[in-house]
Amino acid sequence: MIRTSGLLLTLTAAALAAPAAAQEGGGSNAVDAITACRDVADSAARLACFDKAAAALAAARDKKEVVVLDRAEVQKTRRSLFGFTLPRIKLFGGGDDDDNAEDIKEINGSVAGVSAVAGDRWTVTLDDDTRWITTESARGFPPRAGETVRIRRAALGSYDASFNKRRTIKVRRIG
Repeated sequence: MIRTSGLLLTLTAAALAAPAAAQEGGGSNAVDAITACRDVADSAARLACFDKAAAALAAARDKKEVVVLDRAEVQKTRRSLFGFTLPRIKLFGGGDDDDNAEDIKEINGSVAGVSAVAGDRWTVTLDDDTRWITTESARGFPPRAGETVRIRRAALGSYDASFNKRRTIKVRRIG
């Protein structure tokens, strides 16, 4: 397993204050309510606190106010979003305090399909169903199904694709 402990991401609605969290002293969310229970000295009271907070967390999860993801799932999602311009938020890494976020700089795959576009450009579908379009003329350089491709981040938010380690060409993610 990538890491034994899962990564807990909480996605909150505008005012996520789970009922138990609010009753337990105004914790900011359901996870804070569980954490606060550790400080209860009496065993019976601590167990009651944990039961109440766990029920609130489960209710928040059922209402889609809280989502629990493991690190592998987050990484898979981040890879699937490679090539799209997204805001820098804590969702799937990239927030201000996310020092451990692994910034994906390139992806590797194979070409599943190619279709011609006007001006000697091509739409390329990869084996993971992502679609890219060449942004410059690829005259004499049509990619072919089955070829390996490496797409990497380039300057100023652009992306470079190299098919079978041949000439590099600029591409843009379209789907």
